[in-house]
Amino acid sequence: MMIIPGLKQQIETVIGTTLDEYEVTIEEWEESAAKLFNHNYDNSTYNGKPGGQLSEPERVTYTEARSLSTGERIYFKVGVNAKEGNIICWGCSTEAITRETKGLIELLILNYTEASLEETPVVYESDREQQLAELGQWLVQQMNDPSQYESVPEHLSIKVELNTEKIPFLLQCETPDAHRIRSKELNKLLESYFGEVIILIPMGEQEWVFLADEEIVMGEVEEDTVEARKDLLNAFCLGLYELVASEWAGVFHLSALLPCHPVTQLAPATALLQESVQLGRAFHVAQHIHLPWNLQLEQVVASIPEQQRLRFIKDTGKDTTIFNDSETLTTLETFFSLDCNVSETAKRLFIHRNTLVYRLDKIKQEIGYDVRSFENAVLVRLLLLMYKVTKKL
Repeated sequence: MMIIPGLKQQIETVIGTTLDEYEVTIEEWEESAAKLFNHNYDNSTYNGKPGGQLSEPERVTYTEARSLSTGERIYFKVGVNAKEGNIICWGCSTEAITRETKGLIELLILNYTEASLEETPVVYESDREQQLAELGQWLVQQMNDPSQYESVPEHLSIKVELNTEKIPFLLQCETPDAHRIRSKELNKLLESYFGEVIILIPMGEQEWVFLADEEIVMGEVEEDTVEARKDLLNAFCLGLYELVASEWAGVFHLSALLPCHPVTQLAPATALLQESVQLGRAFHVAQHIHLPWNLQLEQVVASIPEQQRLRFIKDTGKDTTIFNDSETLTTLETFFSLDCNVSETAKRLFIHRNTLVYRLDKIKQEIGYDVRSFENAVLVRLLLLMYKVTKKL
């Protein structure tokens, strides 16, 4: 009986010998383990206990032994069938492996068996937690099949809360295993920031979509224009990001959209949020807030086939290695973000205007384009974006 397909053959290739397969009872395995661990075990007594019965802690210890050696042969435990009371193990000559190889085989079997175990059923603390989890599962399915996004289905009871316009946010986290963020903790932190109950939808491992009322985020807009609302949302995201980053260790990425109607637009809005984070991480490594209206050119560049991007870099860039220099990269990105304004760029970089002019002249000398010229600035901007996404010369 093959418990772990392919693994047995892999190990045999490594050690250069065949692994024999055995099926023993749990009691036989425990008895062998007890003898090897220098315990006095026989059919009548075990450590002075009549009937040859092991105590529960001792039984667990021996059952969990990963391997047993009899001197001539070594046996590796592969799987336990508690229902039938059997243990499956593989065995070979002890001379065929070293101590280091023994440890490696144990680790390989352990990793494979843990990965093959069925997931433990999730126990929800409340009906709302279960409703949000079900909504998240549906949303993940929508992301996996982007051919046609659907409205939130009727059977999801939380749909009632999605009938009014909300501002959608997406948070992706890269946290150390010891500092994994739990949805309950994140929800508490976000509600303290928003000052109201929010809809926090788990999307998977350390990724959430959450929805908040427009009035809380925007407040009173002095000038009710799209640009003014974008500026307010950007400022709100800055504060939100600082809050999350100060609470947990790790790297965080945040995106947001203008208000939408979640019942019909939750799936496409989530797709746009994920795309914005993906683009931001590819083109703006040092940034962590990725808003779609700031990534329109990046979206166009990302849609160009790689072969054409490489051709553009080859035909346009005389020496794109200049982009490997962090000072040059920072200078160009700041210059472009400030509409190619020399004075404002010098102030932002905390350098003298003549120093900036010297850097721009140096760039012109190396790649042949003067970014103070509109047409040249467009070409260099495109060249820089394509270079970033391809990471090739």
